[in-house]
Amino acid sequence: MDDDAAEATQSFAADADICQQLLTRYARSSAAQHRHLCATAAATRSIIQSSSLPLTPISYFAATITSLSTSKNLDANALGAITSFISIVLPLVGRDEIKPEKATEAIRILVTIVDRSGGKLGTSGVRAVVKCVGALVAEFCNLEEWDSVALGFEWLLKFSLDKRPKVRKCAQDCLLKVFKSFESSAISKMASKSIYSLLKDHMQSATEMSSLKIRDGNKHEPMTRPEHQDVLHLLNVMKHVVPHFSPKVRTRMLPLLLKITSSHFSVVTRHVLDIISAIFATSGAEVIISNANDIFSSLLSYISLGEKNPPDSVLVAANLAKAALGRLHNDDVNEWTSYFPMLTESLAGLLSSKGNVALQTSIILRELIDQHIDGKSFEAIENLENEDKTTQNAEFNAVQTTCTTFYNLMSGPSPILNEYLFSVVAFLFLKLGKISHVFMKPILLKLSELMNNTSTNTSEVKHLEACIGSAVAAIGPERLLSLLPISLTTKEFSCKNVWLIPILNKNIIGSSLQFFMEHIVTLAESFERGSSKVKKSVIGQDLQAYAHGCWGLFPAFCRWPSDTYQSFGSLSKLLISFLKKDSFMLENVAIGLQELVNENKRVLASNCGSVQLTEVQRTGVVNEFEIDLERRHVYSRKTASKNIKALALCAKELLLSLTDVLLESPPETRKHLKGAIGCLTSICDPSVTKQVFIASLEKLQILDDINDDGKLKSDTDGLAKEKENSVTDATRCLILELASCIVEGSDEDLVNLLFSITKRALEESDEAGQMEAYQTLSTILEKHSGFGSSQFDVVMGLLTEKKSSANIELVKSRFTCLQALLIRALMSNMDEENTKSFLILNEIILTLKDSNEEGRNVAYDALHGLSSKLRNSADASFDGIYHKLLTMFTGYLSGPSPHIKSGVVSALSILIYSDPTVCITMPEVVPSVMELLHSKAIEVIKAVLGFVKVLVSCLPVIDLHHFLSDIMDGVLRWSSVSRHHFKEKIVVILEIMMRKCGTAKVKALAPEKYKDFVQGVVENRHGKKSSKESGNKDAKPDHSDSSLKGQQKRKRDESATSSKEEGSSARPWKKTMDRQQNVGKSWGKNGHSNHSGLNKGKFNKPRGGDFKMKHSGEKKNNEGNLHRRDVASKTTKHKKRERKD
Repeated sequence: MDDDAAEATQSFAADADICQQLLTRYARSSAAQHRHLCATAAATRSIIQSSSLPLTPISYFAATITSLSTSKNLDANALGAITSFISIVLPLVGRDEIKPEKATEAIRILVTIVDRSGGKLGTSGVRAVVKCVGALVAEFCNLEEWDSVALGFEWLLKFSLDKRPKVRKCAQDCLLKVFKSFESSAISKMASKSIYSLLKDHMQSATEMSSLKIRDGNKHEPMTRPEHQDVLHLLNVMKHVVPHFSPKVRTRMLPLLLKITSSHFSVVTRHVLDIISAIFATSGAEVIISNANDIFSSLLSYISLGEKNPPDSVLVAANLAKAALGRLHNDDVNEWTSYFPMLTESLAGLLSSKGNVALQTSIILRELIDQHIDGKSFEAIENLENEDKTTQNAEFNAVQTTCTTFYNLMSGPSPILNEYLFSVVAFLFLKLGKISHVFMKPILLKLSELMNNTSTNTSEVKHLEACIGSAVAAIGPERLLSLLPISLTTKEFSCKNVWLIPILNKNIIGSSLQFFMEHIVTLAESFERGSSKVKKSVIGQDLQAYAHGCWGLFPAFCRWPSDTYQSFGSLSKLLISFLKKDSFMLENVAIGLQELVNENKRVLASNCGSVQLTEVQRTGVVNEFEIDLERRHVYSRKTASKNIKALALCAKELLLSLTDVLLESPPETRKHLKGAIGCLTSICDPSVTKQVFIASLEKLQILDDINDDGKLKSDTDGLAKEKENSVTDATRCLILELASCIVEGSDEDLVNLLFSITKRALEESDEAGQMEAYQTLSTILEKHSGFGSSQFDVVMGLLTEKKSSANIELVKSRFTCLQALLIRALMSNMDEENTKSFLILNEIILTLKDSNEEGRNVAYDALHGLSSKLRNSADASFDGIYHKLLTMFTGYLSGPSPHIKSGVVSALSILIYSDPTVCITMPEVVPSVMELLHSKAIEVIKAVLGFVKVLVSCLPVIDLHHFLSDIMDGVLRWSSVSRHHFKEKIVVILEIMMRKCGTAKVKALAPEKYKDFVQGVVENRHGKKSSKESGNKDAKPDHSDSSLKGQQKRKRDESATSSKEEGSSARPWKKTMDRQQNVGKSWGKNGHSNHSGLNKGKFNKPRGGDFKMKHSGEKKNNEGNLHRRDVASKTTKHKKRERKD
């Protein structure tokens, strides 16, 4: 009757007259229940006023309870109205205003009223009383005395089994609230006993229900008796309140629950499993230990039926068993060793199930293995194969039994051979590690048998290979090849287990270099001899391929080998012989040497004694469970230091061989060779590097060009003769490629020599030679900061005199050098170097304004890379340098040339895109750009509108609010101009701001003369919304920092035309694919436009007063950066083209 009133309790005020509040709310209501409720409230107010008491909630409650206690024959309407009124009043009473004894008396009165009412009190009335009783027990009774709460608690427990759903749900909620309010363990124990006793009383019915099977999915068939319904309701109550039971009661209750858990599914199964789960989650190990046998007996019998029971309930039971076993193991209880193989055997049968069950089962099994099995625990056991020494080891027997279970699954009459089983077996290999060959030898042999008998086209091959790969990673190639040898019969030339070669290549880690030399090399040579003897060409080709596969294992054996410093001396001699005669081994040798050097360098460079493996080592066997396996093979710093010394001792001979091969190899094979040379020179003495380089010069017969001081002799005859040009350029390219490799390991003298060669190449070589020269120069500037400081003027002069080329790749290489020089110049406070900073910026701006799109993209990438490098550097001084760079750019805005100012605005757009927070750390940037909107230069306005679009798209909402006023004042002045698509671009900007900041905010900032235009944008935007979107209030701001993705795609095909029309492209983010397709193309004869107001090589100081560097002391905050691409300037064919919202 009074649901509405009761539910609205929270809307009543405790400090105002409740009766008046009810009359105000329901006076005009024609509903009968509202009239009765108002009449009850008015009558109660009269009683209070006649007693001269204040009209407070406690007065209304006391008067109503008194009225109930004295009234004998109330009709249904009156009784319902009174109970509803009490349920409204009681929540407004203060916690200390009702004494415990009065609360107990009120409970007695309410309980009596309900019991005497029979059927007169409807569902809503009973529900109101239940709420009141729950509130009185939880908030006003003495929670430390059972007598104070017993009546209310027992009554709530009774109605928590009521047949009326709303009453039952309300009682259950109140009962949970009461349990949570108990402060005394003694009271909690008494309450727990009440529910425990109730469960015991219903055990017969519960047992009957557990024995009734659900037929044809009809769950209601066995629930025909009322007591069965009571069991389900009781179990539902227990599911919620059992965490608040006393530990002793939970211990006593668990066996009762296990008794009603049969091996087949019944209507009580899910409830019981949920209760057991709650008990496990809130109980200590003692509860599980004392009932371990019953727990596993009951759960395992249920799991073993597999698909005969609902899959989700089987997985719940499996997770419960896993949790119980974990508790036993964590408390060092030896019983876990007897239950572990039983559980794995029960679960293993589910690996053949359909759907998600097999996957989830494999995850549970791997978690069990991860928690309970550790190969390290068996390392101390000697002669594990000796049964006399291992039969007393329970853990050993548990693991052995588990392995036997998996073997039986693979070998039985109906074998399970799927990816789920293989994933579990693979993980078991990894957890047992080196000792797995003791337990899993039969499994490994079975896997080999399957591999030999399986067609290469079947889907299970890749899972088989991954499983065997885990075995390789766990026990190493030495033991694995002793069990599964790769061999060749000399008579028939038949091969055995050659399928292992690619598996070894992917999964070897932490092996032995000595084993490679003694076994793999011998194996490869036997294949080579066989290929030369066999008569059939097909077999010979196969044998040769196997030989190459064995040789190709060298990089894999270089992944964290265990004997680097002991065996590398012998290995280096073998490698040198390969370099001299075997061209197919060049790449393998180079990659292997890089592995050996880099892995040890990473250990020495790390702060701790271990490092994570890189991607090249993570191939094949690594997943989230296998990180520990990787770390086993990472060196200590002491071992890494020994390894580096051993590598350095042999570096000279290897470098001489590698450089000889490099100088004779075609360009496509030099990549890995250069990497190996660079690695070795980085660890050896600089004198060795110099000797190797001088030897290379001597081989190329240009050593005579070197002076005694280590510099190139000047060419007195100018350029070389015409007939020698091609040879000279090719030789210089080779020398420059070698020079770029050895820069890191060079000393000052050698660096000067490398620079001399680089300088000569830049002055005299063709474009290919210049590209290599720029690469070498950029490496020198990056690796040797001292050279950049001491030779800054020389390098800057060299690059200034060298005109930019039309070759895109050459321009990219040049900009890499300019970037390093610009950072060096910005770090200096000298006026001369500041002047040279402007020379570099001049060239960037010129390129940004070029009419050729490829050239502009190069400048965009250079600026974006420079911004990222300065912002992401660990060097704190780079913060000030970054702000200095921005200040220099903004200084250009005061210059007279519109052409230059538009280019600078494009540059600032890129920097804002890279780091939107710069608008906050340097607040003068945005106003300086917005001031340009007062200009009449078309290309400046285009650039500024592009800047504004990038700004509103990238800036977080909270920061965008700071600039809304300036943006509105600036852009709207051009809203009436349709030419050059100004109006359309401003509409896009306004739409972005409306989406991010809200329409109301944007409209409020619009000047009066532009309000009609803004309103038109609002109406147009609303008209384009979908029916779903139109249901939302537009005034609500979208606080997402995302830009309008639709705007990024709009008019993309016309953007190139727009760029040419504007004379500059403000599009810093063209698709990478488009760039790759155009790599290497030249700009054309007219690639450079005629730029006014700025000449390359001349310092153009911004006008408008003395230019001063402004350094911001604030640090950047990169958290606001959004990885978003937008276009600063676009065109369209149709002004009313539809925009995506």
